[in-house]
Amino acid sequence: MQRILYASGEFFTEDSIARALMDYANVLAVVNSADVITVPGVDESGTVREITLIIGPASQIMAMGSDEPSVELDTGPALADILARSQARLPSSRGVAGAGTSGPAESDAESTTHESGEGVDDGQHGAR
Repeated sequence: MQRILYASGEFFTEDSIARALMDYANVLAVVNSADVITVPGVDESGTVREITLIIGPASQIMAMGSDEPSVELDTGPALADILARSQARLPSSRGVAGAGTSGPAESDAESTTHESGEGVDDGQHGAR
């Protein structure tokens, strides 16, 4: 079980839901969007509940391991929904947060090259 801390509240959920939730929050940040999702969880009193969250670029959400005993949750439909939403929002087939990426994405600055040297001001005003 993972403890999810969100806004001023917290709940527990299965590891697979926690991972999918964090990955989806990452996808939404990449595409500068937000979404409302519902996941199964356990509240502080130990009651199984449907938890509805709005997540997006400004979400401050954290998942952490927990020593709480595992509770049987029906995660199948929620997990499938989050994964489908993540895939639908991705701008390309490249994954996010370890979902098939070979490394960190390049920033715009890293992907821009200036190999020709044309238009570069070397301080000598055209003298090369």
